[in-house]
Amino acid sequence: MGRPSDARQRLIEAARNVIFAHSYASVSVDDLCAAAGVAKSSFYHFFSSKQALVLAAIEEQWAWFERMVLAPAFADQRPPLEQLWRFFDLTLERQQAQKQAGGYMRGCPAGNLTLEMSAEDDLIRLRVEQFFQRWLRYFERMLCTAQQQGVVPATLDVAATAQALLAYFEGVMLLAKGRNDPALLHTLRTGALALMQHQGGPVE
Repeated sequence: MGRPSDARQRLIEAARNVIFAHSYASVSVDDLCAAAGVAKSSFYHFFSSKQALVLAAIEEQWAWFERMVLAPAFADQRPPLEQLWRFFDLTLERQQAQKQAGGYMRGCPAGNLTLEMSAEDDLIRLRVEQFFQRWLRYFERMLCTAQQQGVVPATLDVAATAQALLAYFEGVMLLAKGRNDPALLHTLRTGALALMQHQGGPVE
């Protein structure tokens, strides 16, 4: 069994690895305890319910996503389009790695939870919505920089376009997951350029 000092973190990691890979409904508290290597009594010492654990796991997923994907991709020293392309590339690399390791791509954890839980649990829905809202800020900053550099029209509605980019990304991710084919993510650049009304020459 896991040491008491790290049991909480083990449970959070188990939720990220098991629930985010499968579904909320299909995973029991017993499954999570087994995956974490902790006793059931330890689970209820730290979390009042599976819902409480998943809420903590969403926050942990955000911290990982921001640190490992968003912050490196949207670094200020990159030109705006390169920021977005790097984000797409990092996503593709992770989905390819997941398919190679487990035989299938997992898709976006936030998108998966939205599809499953938005009509089932308001607390989870709201926590995932906060995840998306924080994510949108990265797209909005990139678009504002692109406007300043003349890469996209000065009249572009930044907030609406950021939301469209996120919706487009999630849609392509869902299609790729349905086909179990991460390579479909290669199409993201063309659609993103159209949504941003890109003003320039060919883009690598």
